[in-house]
Amino acid sequence: MNIYVHHDATALARLVGATHPCCEGVFLGHGTIAGEVLASFADGNPLDETWALDVELPGPRIVVWSGTLADSLFGDEPRTWMRAGRDALREFCDAAAPTLVARDRTLAFRPHARHVLSDVQGCISFTRERSGQPFELAVGPTDLLTVPMLDDIADHLGRIIATLAPISSMLLLHDVVVDGDLLTPVPLGQGILPRDVLRSLLAEHAPADLPIVLLPRSIAEQRAWLDG
Repeated sequence: MNIYVHHDATALARLVGATHPCCEGVFLGHGTIAGEVLASFADGNPLDETWALDVELPGPRIVVWSGTLADSLFGDEPRTWMRAGRDALREFCDAAAPTLVARDRTLAFRPHARHVLSDVQGCISFTRERSGQPFELAVGPTDLLTVPMLDDIADHLGRIIATLAPISSMLLLHDVVVDGDLLTPVPLGQGILPRDVLRSLLAEHAPADLPIVLLPRSIAEQRAWLDG
């Protein structure tokens, strides 16, 4: 597997003596590809009028959320999944595309159950609509789960990975724990994710060269959990 780690940019800035981080996170290669930059991560809500994107961040692509119409990043706002949300994302992409092309950058949207790209079908429709444009998917399978979906987690993970892994630029793999009505990311092996189910789905559906991005804590333990 091509393993990368989602490092916090603030910590990296301190290590290199920078006065401030250039972004919220950087996905850096681990092991044999150590130091290779897969992408930068720009946190926040791209559908918020005050949000701005620096296209000169490290790496060939920038990972961002697909955004929400809620007041908070993971707020529950039904308009996000309706036409208003889809139109807002479409307008954002139309405005961003010329600059991305000119700067030779790609924007990889990270779907989430509370955001515009919230499910498998929405992600498929987006990739078809934006085919040939500087946009990709950076899928975290557990980002698309909700608390009620945990009762059938194997079935939901199966559909997500089988459908989206082949068309994604990377998989962001993390475990989850229940935190109220949301799922909070934790390193692999520290939550409720069924290991055997995940490993079987990856072996069957994920391209061999697909980048896998892990959280920056307990990396050796995560790799052992993932490798079996």
